[in-house]
Amino acid sequence: MMTRPLALPTLAGAVVLGLGTAHPAAAQGSVQLQAGGASALPEGPRTEAALYGLAGLRVDWAGTRTSAHATLFGGLASDDLRASDFVSASTGVEAWTGAGTALGIAARASGFRIASPFTYRVAAVRVGPALRVREGRAEATLRTDLGLGHTLTELRRDDGRVRRAERDLWTRGADIEVGWRQSRWAVEGFAGAWSSAGGAFSRGGAALTVGGPRWAVRLEADRWDTPLGDEWLGGVALLVPLGRRATVAASAGRAPPDPLTLVDAGDQGGVLVGWTVATFAGPPPPVVRLSGEPGSRRAVFYLDDLSVRAATLVEVIGDFTAWTPIALDRVGGGWRGEVAVRPGVYHYGFRVDGDWFVPEDMPGNVPDEWGRTNATLVVSEVVEEGGS
Repeated sequence: MMTRPLALPTLAGAVVLGLGTAHPAAAQGSVQLQAGGASALPEGPRTEAALYGLAGLRVDWAGTRTSAHATLFGGLASDDLRASDFVSASTGVEAWTGAGTALGIAARASGFRIASPFTYRVAAVRVGPALRVREGRAEATLRTDLGLGHTLTELRRDDGRVRRAERDLWTRGADIEVGWRQSRWAVEGFAGAWSSAGGAFSRGGAALTVGGPRWAVRLEADRWDTPLGDEWLGGVALLVPLGRRATVAASAGRAPPDPLTLVDAGDQGGVLVGWTVATFAGPPPPVVRLSGEPGSRRAVFYLDDLSVRAATLVEVIGDFTAWTPIALDRVGGGWRGEVAVRPGVYHYGFRVDGDWFVPEDMPGNVPDEWGRTNATLVVSEVVEEGGS
């Protein structure tokens, strides 16, 4: 049996979509070791699952408008008759013109290889512009997908001859995702269509995310129309941060097909435990800083704390908003937003999935009449050097 490329990002980090992030709370970049196990159910008359031990490395970096990741994984099959050992690698980068409504571009590359009982390799590259629109708690993202790939299969016969088969791959298409965030839950809808070397693909579906400060669960269901026919897919994913360095990610369900690499849908699941071994790119920005000129000052908020890692909605609220909550945007491992402010003294705080939150080390923390702790922001008439 040929090993089906596992949806390792689902196990290792695509749980992040709508759930939170595995980025450490105290840095803009991280290196994480991950290990665990997975199973994949082959298609056809054989119904015995193939079991794998997994180990690998994941590197993440996130800035205000850009993000990048790279992964390298190895899989060790428990039974050579049902599956094969494999190596899988991927990398991707995404850049936007702004933190909210913006134009963007994304590029991804991936590779997969097995060497026994025959050689099989697949490599693919995707790139495409994107448009993102954000308004309060709603967000819509339109992405285009242009991809090229190549597969190689080599079968060595007993007489020493090698049978070699190669195929060039391509795809072009687009998909749209629409989401709405509320306190402790978020809902998403998505649809897409692609043409490829293997035929036409299309999909439509929805996902629900439910979470708290220390956990998040994502349920997803979608319907695919492929050259092999129509089918319903779905799954469940769980993300649990354990302190500042460890995470547990688990998923189970039916993984979708890939229009570019022509990998069919398949049942699979697994658990990965991650441990952050290094962080880089320096400390995160301060929770609040001031920018702009007198008369057009803006308070820039960036909240990156363990308590917001798995949040679905983070808002800033204070005197400067007349105590009306303003939703922040997820940026890398934290949440960012801007509010116009005039000179004066203000009290404020954050709502994380509906719960009041102010970091303990904020300067000027004071209690209010409701028994909560508020942070203090002083906006002077003069702009200090450095724009703060």
